[in-house]
Amino acid sequence: MNGDGLNDGGPGPAHPDESATVQAQALLPMIWADPQHMPEQLAFFAVRRFGPRAVASVARRKQRKPLAGDDELRRDAIAHGTRMTIADGAALGGPFMVLMPVSFVAALLSQARMVLELAVLAGHDARSERRVADLLVLQDVYPSTEAATGALNEVKRHPPGGRGRLPRRTRWSLVVRMAEILGIMGGGEKRGRLQQVVSTALIVALFLVGMVLPLIWVPALAAIYRQNTLRLGAKAVQYYTPGAAGDRISKRKRFVHVPRAAGIAAILRVLCLAVVPFVAAAAVVLAGIRLAGGFWGTALIVLVVLSLLAAGAWFVHHRRSRRR
Repeated sequence: MNGDGLNDGGPGPAHPDESATVQAQALLPMIWADPQHMPEQLAFFAVRRFGPRAVASVARRKQRKPLAGDDELRRDAIAHGTRMTIADGAALGGPFMVLMPVSFVAALLSQARMVLELAVLAGHDARSERRVADLLVLQDVYPSTEAATGALNEVKRHPPGGRGRLPRRTRWSLVVRMAEILGIMGGGEKRGRLQQVVSTALIVALFLVGMVLPLIWVPALAAIYRQNTLRLGAKAVQYYTPGAAGDRISKRKRFVHVPRAAGIAAILRVLCLAVVPFVAAAAVVLAGIRLAGGFWGTALIVLVVLSLLAAGAWFVHHRRSRRR
């Protein structure tokens, strides 16, 4: 690493209106070009693009709440980071599995931005390359900043785009690695082998069910992202401000509050979209309509088709809402 900053001729900071999903699409070619250093490329990119934005976000938050204490500002940063991780990372599944790398990278970038904001609140420069090593330690990629810094010396800053050049097995291993860092598959604190096997089995089962009923992924990933983003926020607070309120964050004692009304509305929307295919399938078979395979075959066909249509409608609505 050269110097204290990342102003080395690469892409500049993200535009304030650009979402993590848009940034993920810019980052993926670099990951495909340097797959063995996926976490490092993501951390470099996050500091480069979101470091300046983190500084501006903290400044705006302090302007809006001039009397807020440090704990309240940290709560706001973690609550916002949790909401953005859920919004950017839990939107894809089922027939949209081909877009899962974009979804995972967007979630990781949203978490990284939250960590950078917490660093700013602790008096650190979010634009410094030292935050790259911090991110890798907080994501459990390396055990210490010294180990991370040493490894980063061997990583290319801006690898050429590599889209479409990776074998399928390599791409799948990258997706699995992303899921591990996000805490979906065996990430976070070390767990026993049995816990890892059970966790992996549940994710595989959820994946298979999600291929038929894609909306199952939305609430499931939202819950996983919420838990693990709060855990990451707690680690970051303790990392940058030892003795601060990180313990209360990790124990969920109302330290971070995602608005209840918004959560209930999201659950109701998902339940509505998930229940409609079941109701429609029941209505079709009870009306005596038979497509193939008798009673159960007709019910399954209607259920799958309507579920895919509902997921498609939800996905289009989500994309339009994000653009607005």
